[in-house]
Amino acid sequence: MNAILRRTTLALSAAMVLGATQCATAQNVADFYRGKTVTLISPDAAGSGYDAYGRLVGRFIGEYIPGKPSIVVQNMPGAGGVIQMNHMFNVAAKDGTVFGVMMHGSLFRPIFDPREVRYKIDGFRWLGSVTAIDVIGAFTKDAPVKTAAELFEREVIIGGSGGTTVYLPRSVNGILQTKMKLITGYKSTTDILLAMERREVSGVVGIGLDSIQTSKAGGAVDNFNILFQMGAARSPALPDVPLIQEFAKAPDDRATLEAIFASFSIGRVFGAPAIPDDRYAALREAFEKTVKDPAFVEAAQKQRSTVGYVSPAQIDQIIAKVYGQPETIIKRAAAAIAEGP
Repeated sequence: MNAILRRTTLALSAAMVLGATQCATAQNVADFYRGKTVTLISPDAAGSGYDAYGRLVGRFIGEYIPGKPSIVVQNMPGAGGVIQMNHMFNVAAKDGTVFGVMMHGSLFRPIFDPREVRYKIDGFRWLGSVTAIDVIGAFTKDAPVKTAAELFEREVIIGGSGGTTVYLPRSVNGILQTKMKLITGYKSTTDILLAMERREVSGVVGIGLDSIQTSKAGGAVDNFNILFQMGAARSPALPDVPLIQEFAKAPDDRATLEAIFASFSIGRVFGAPAIPDDRYAALREAFEKTVKDPAFVEAAQKQRSTVGYVSPAQIDQIIAKVYGQPETIIKRAAAAIAEGP
């Protein structure tokens, strides 16, 4: 047998072995899932935004998992997603029968706010995200500022209802020296939008673009001036709107803000505990097929939910970048999130 024929024969043999192995693996995964019930854990109460995405994925993903198991959604709210993450890391089955939709901020709680945290981020495997979140600063048309640059020149009154609508403007003010005057005490972003209609306040910082799009308060997005956005990169939906960190004068200021904003580019993320490789691969592929299924996209549009797939590799890159920041940056970001500088 000459050398070329021998190499060809070896290559064909290797391909046959690989193909047989892959078929056997796929069959083993299908055998495992067939007749089983898979639990999808939501980190929030029924009817919330996370719960809506979880239940939507749950309606479709079973068809794409080998063996077509049943999917049930379990709500496990509390502590900004930490209770769910603690459960998945310490209690949940690690055999591929449990996965969940997670609060994006909980991915960084181990370094930004470790209180109550009983998990390590490398103990999870990401299936992907159903959509990133476009987090913005929105202002009324008659607000005293018309551009992001003017936030450094004159005071503007904004409303806050807790969470991102409080710590984000405080962080931006403290790090960049903008002049946003925050009035807290509103119960929800809907209340802030209504206050903007009544001209009690001129803006809101830390609201999701989709929250404005789906809210009955404040009218259409076109009724607002979106002066800046917050994330790892400009959103395709807002290509001409600057990132607020673009105005940073010092590299550390920009790095701190990007660490604070990083989770928004991950968005509505789904993941599982550390499960076997073959079942992880099956769930990851099933999730991607689900999010790209035209029927899924149509169903999401009907419930006014946005869809924009973020891959596990992209999620890993964002996490690695933030966790790899110098301790000074992490401590400064943690302080800003906890209390505002």
